[in-house]
Amino acid sequence: MINKGMATTFKGFSTVDNIRAPYSLYDVELAKRDLLNEFYTRKGERLMRPNFGSIIWDLLMEPEDESTEQLIKEDIEKIVSKDPRVELKDTVLFISDHTIRAEVFLNYVQTNTDDILYLEFVNNNSGSE
Repeated sequence: MINKGMATTFKGFSTVDNIRAPYSLYDVELAKRDLLNEFYTRKGERLMRPNFGSIIWDLLMEPEDESTEQLIKEDIEKIVSKDPRVELKDTVLFISDHTIRAEVFLNYVQTNTDDILYLEFVNNNSGSE
């Protein structure tokens, strides 16, 4: 995000993956964490925010076909498009028994850097132990 010719620094807070203080995240790392928070929240799970989250959790037991793959890609596109700090470049899916993995290729607008966001959704209630 550019503000009148000057780069804006985004600052946020996260206790995820931090063993000790400070808990501050900036720019690219903050954008990644915000995206991960939404992807790893089941849609409808967040109180007072029924549209926050991902439907991918609900697709873990669906058939591994083009329709399911399309729904996953559309959900990834929808979530990424809500964040003006990033642009979606591509998505590669790996779908197997009760597991969905995605490599989400992103460009961080402010720094014009490319990176890959790795996502993994696993159904731990698949009955196998």
